[in-house]
Amino acid sequence: MMWRRAISATAGMLVAAVVLVVGHTPVRAQAGVTGDWEIELTTQTGVTTWQARFEQEADQLGGEIDLGDNEVLAVDGTVDGSMLKFVIIVPDLDGDQPINFEGELAGDTITGAEGKFSWYGTGAWVASRQ
Repeated sequence: MMWRRAISATAGMLVAAVVLVVGHTPVRAQAGVTGDWEIELTTQTGVTTWQARFEQEADQLGGEIDLGDNEVLAVDGTVDGSMLKFVIIVPDLDGDQPINFEGELAGDTITGAEGKFSWYGTGAWVASRQ
């Protein structure tokens, strides 16, 4: 009878220890937009795919977008709830070309608004978290 109480008490302490460890294990959630993304821009000139790394700090959005061909551009933007706006400046011999993006974050997808994307044309974009 005594050994049953000892086993029961030991099992109870083990369960309590597991609950404490699991309950205090930090959970690393992604902060809003922060992370690696693949952007797919669809315009009348076709589909263009870029790799992006966004960094959100409070309502500020930074990071970079890799356009390929060794061209990596800085991101400058803002986040307001699930809505985000950002710009990249594409260097051009005729003058730098700003390309503005607006979109809505829903989980691991950003659905972009229709827009004009400089010489890429007009169209829409979507980004998927990698």
